[in-house]
Amino acid sequence: MPGYVCAKCKEEIEVNPVEDKVICPKCSHRVLFKQRSDDPDHVPAE
Repeated sequence: MPGYVCAKCKEEIEVNPVEDKVICPKCSHRVLFKQRSDDPDHVPAE
């Protein structure tokens, strides 16, 4: 499961956005970016 990255301090965070508060435990910033997998599905356009 991809985690999240804080927009301010770039800390990698594991958070469940349904059950947990969406906040960085290191700097208390509230903007987190969801990490994407290194191998996304790719569908070529025809």
